[in-house]
Amino acid sequence: MRIPAARPRQLAVVALALILPLAGCSSSHDSTSSAGTATSATPATGGSPSAAASAEPSAQASATPGLTTWPTRPTTVDESGVPKVVHFAVLSQSYTGTAFVDALTRQWHITLGARKKFDSTQDDSPAVWHAEGTEHPSGGTELGVAVVWDKSGELKALTCTATAKAPDRAAFLRACVRLDHPGSDPAAAARWLDGVTTSVDRTYREAGLTVTSPLYRAGPAATYLREYGGGPTPTTYQLTVFGAGS
Repeated sequence: MRIPAARPRQLAVVALALILPLAGCSSSHDSTSSAGTATSATPATGGSPSAAASAEPSAQASATPGLTTWPTRPTTVDESGVPKVVHFAVLSQSYTGTAFVDALTRQWHITLGARKKFDSTQDDSPAVWHAEGTEHPSGGTELGVAVVWDKSGELKALTCTATAKAPDRAAFLRACVRLDHPGSDPAAAARWLDGVTTSVDRTYREAGLTVTSPLYRAGPAATYLREYGGGPTPTTYQLTVFGAGS
């Protein structure tokens, strides 16, 4: 299944895409692919910056297949090595992320819409809850948040999007990457994001295509950054933190 990137005003699409298997992304400059992040690094676990590249997840309770094949450098989404199927798990039993999301959206003046149920009819993915919201800090710019929970309310994924020219865009993404899930290391995650953004930017400029970063791993979570744009879509960053299983 082709999964769209988070174009402005399409966060609901992203929220739903996050729980569906990825089966091939377009890498054209104005393509519609999903989220990604960071510097060339070697894979790691725990709270240190980790590498593995990007693709789109969905739900599962155990280890997430495909993560070990993620590239260890920023890469265009169609290059070999990017997993074609990855599944999201919950970030942790009983972790809803509600307090973090509430504080994040309040700080950035983003109104999160009501939770809506999504029940996929395209595969065996279980039903989930999703919510999204956007803010326009200046003309032609946008900050957005999309969240996916499982049926019991446990957090599966947080996605933040920001147009490149949005005021305080870097600070917003840094706030998002500090998600306080069990096993997280917010300070290390922020350092990773600062470093990886530079390398993703460089690859994006050189390739002129949608670029996805290696993964950052901390506890049960994986994080990646994606940069895309072209045509009517302004250059946009899409950051996703998702449950990667054990």
